[in-house]
Amino acid sequence: MSNIFEKLKSGAPVDMMSEEYMPAIEELQRADRVLFHLNHAEPGSAEQRAAWDELFQGRMPEEVTILTPAQIDFPGQITFGKQVFINHSFTAMSIGGIEMGDNVQIGPHVTIVTDNHDLQQRYVLKCRTVVIGDNAWIGADATIMPGVHIGENAVVAGGAVVTKDVPANTVVGGNPAKVIRQID
Repeated sequence: MSNIFEKLKSGAPVDMMSEEYMPAIEELQRADRVLFHLNHAEPGSAEQRAAWDELFQGRMPEEVTILTPAQIDFPGQITFGKQVFINHSFTAMSIGGIEMGDNVQIGPHVTIVTDNHDLQQRYVLKCRTVVIGDNAWIGADATIMPGVHIGENAVVAGGAVVTKDVPANTVVGGNPAKVIRQID
C-alpha cells in the first residue's frame, strides 16, 4: 500500500497506536481545526467558502452543498458526484471511504460510519467503504454502517439504521433497516 489511507480503504487492519497511523492522526487534527472555523463562520460568507476549500483541499465540487454544522473527520476519503445536497448536522466517520453518486440527498442529523474496531484488539481499525448510488435519498437521523452500498434511486427512511446493502429502487426503514417497498 502506498499510504495509510489506501490501506484503511482496502479493509486491512490498522493499529491506531502504530507509527504508520500517525498521518491519519495528523489529518484528523487538521480537519478538526478547520471544522471549528467552518462551523462558526457565517453561512455563505467568504470565510466559510475558504474553510470548505481548506477542509476538502480544493476537491469539493461547486455543485455540492453541505449545510453547517457538520462533522467530517477525514474529508479526503469522500468523493462526491454532481448535485449532492447534505443537510445540517451531518456526521461522516469517513476514514474507510464514502463514495456518493450524482443527485444524492442527505437529510439532517445523518451519520455515516466507515470504521469499526476489532473485538479483541480495540485499537485495531477495520474499515469498509460506504457507497451511495445516484439519486439516493437518506432521510433525517438515519445511520449508515460500514460497508453498506445503497443502490440507485433508493430511499432510506428517517431514523433507519442501515447495516446491510440496500437494493436499487427500494425504500428501507427501521432498526435494523428492512425493505418496506419497491419504487416503481
